[in-house]
Amino acid sequence: MIETDRLTLRDLALSDFDAVHEYASDPLVTRYTSFGPNSIEETGEFLARSTEAILAAPRRVYTFAVVERATSRLIGSCGLQSCDSTDQHFAFGYCFNRNFWRQGFGKEAAGAVVQFGFERLNAHRLWAHVFAGNMASVRILEGLAFRQEGLALQSLYLRNSWHDILSFAQLRSEYRRRKP
Repeated sequence: MIETDRLTLRDLALSDFDAVHEYASDPLVTRYTSFGPNSIEETGEFLARSTEAILAAPRRVYTFAVVERATSRLIGSCGLQSCDSTDQHFAFGYCFNRNFWRQGFGKEAAGAVVQFGFERLNAHRLWAHVFAGNMASVRILEGLAFRQEGLALQSLYLRNSWHDILSFAQLRSEYRRRKP
């Protein structure tokens, strides 16, 4: 479990279905994601994979429920997934219920997961792919001192069209330099 000023990040549970499905089935929320809008079955499969990953040894996937402490409401998810055999290179992502956008929760949760990745998992590198046009996500990553590494034009075919994808990353050495 990870705690910030306003949030608790904990492992997802099957009992989180309703809150997860609320945002994962929302076309506005998922317009900049590689999933969704989810069907009931797709949300169930996501939660099954996320809860199974908790038991893996070594654990390679960390998907956290983001819970607003003041209300105990699950408002999104955030996580890391190991990308190679070193278990020091992780893909990084987050998704939030739109009722909680523009309140700083995304940056707060993402910052906590970045800290978890570098300080507790001993990650060497974290990276994220962002749909071009998703300026809210770009601002979060830039605010956490991620570097934009590139733009892959029309590199993802999804929902019957091609999408441009921005790549962002941060190394542990960069994280340490910026940390107070």
